[in-house]
Amino acid sequence: MPEHPSKPIFVSHAVADKEIADKVVDLLNTAMGIQVQNDVFCSSLEGLKIPAGMDFKHFIKAQIQEPKIVILLISQNYLASQFCLAEVGASWAMSHRIIPILVPPIKYDDMKAVLAGVHALKIEDSADWNECLEIVKSVLAINPNTNRWERKRDEKIEEIKLLLPKQPAPPHVPLSKLQEATTKLKEANEEIVELEGKIAVLEKLNQELKNAKDAKDVARIELATMPAAEAFKSLLQKAKDALSDFPGEVWDAFYYHFRGEGLPEVRPGFGDSEDRWDERRKAVEDDYLSETRDGEIRLNDGDPSIKRALAALRELRDFMSLNQELAEPYEEDRDYQFEFRSKRFWEANL
Repeated sequence: MPEHPSKPIFVSHAVADKEIADKVVDLLNTAMGIQVQNDVFCSSLEGLKIPAGMDFKHFIKAQIQEPKIVILLISQNYLASQFCLAEVGASWAMSHRIIPILVPPIKYDDMKAVLAGVHALKIEDSADWNECLEIVKSVLAINPNTNRWERKRDEKIEEIKLLLPKQPAPPHVPLSKLQEATTKLKEANEEIVELEGKIAVLEKLNQELKNAKDAKDVARIELATMPAAEAFKSLLQKAKDALSDFPGEVWDAFYYHFRGEGLPEVRPGFGDSEDRWDERRKAVEDDYLSETRDGEIRLNDGDPSIKRALAALRELRDFMSLNQELAEPYEEDRDYQFEFRSKRFWEANL
């Protein structure tokens, strides 16, 4: 068991609001019948605060671990305190049952940057304190005397109202500035998460490199983790898909097109040349290929499907030309050149 276990109720407040916190704790005691010495932690009040010699931050951390209820006294001083906002964050992160209580001049809108969407109570409103009582009754299983509750509640509300004009206010910080700071904090946290992800990837890469058996293994690992590798893989698949529905002779025509050549001559009547000749003639009839005046067979780049495939192939060619850092690991891994016009590259990938 922890040396200083969490008490059932944690009252979170700014140091400058000590007098108001005192009245709230007194209301818990005299009106609700809660034994504050055993059941309430309030850092600034005598008898309920941090024991002498204890580290402040460590003790607060212990107390915020498992309270059944966290009462937040949301004032101007509270919103100006980084320590108070940290207590809000801890309570939210640990899914504690929180009761935000607004201390004028704070209004509901002022809470948006801290507890957006959370229902809050007003410290000077008797109906809101009745709602607070119902929450405490259900969580702590208490049953205070109704007449005593109403009398003491109204007494403490009047005492709190007298204190409100006297409360010291922090240097004015516009809500827009608080929201701006909250946005920056969120962005910083997102950046931290992103960096942690990158570190995890690098640690995995480092382990894979340690386990690599030879230069080919190293090249394959390097290629898989280079920033341009994923885009290259995607463009390669896109080009492959674009070519997949064309017959073999048209596939050849695409290859030779990027070499600036027409299809090599094929004479009918010589082994498999007959089949290729028939396939080529059909591709011409289907408008995939066209015959020039000098008898060359080339792609018909007026055909819509040919146009789409050419666009995908040009995109891949241009990407490879601009990302030559992929060449060395690629060639080490595959044993052929990282060259778009290479027949071996086409046969292996397209």
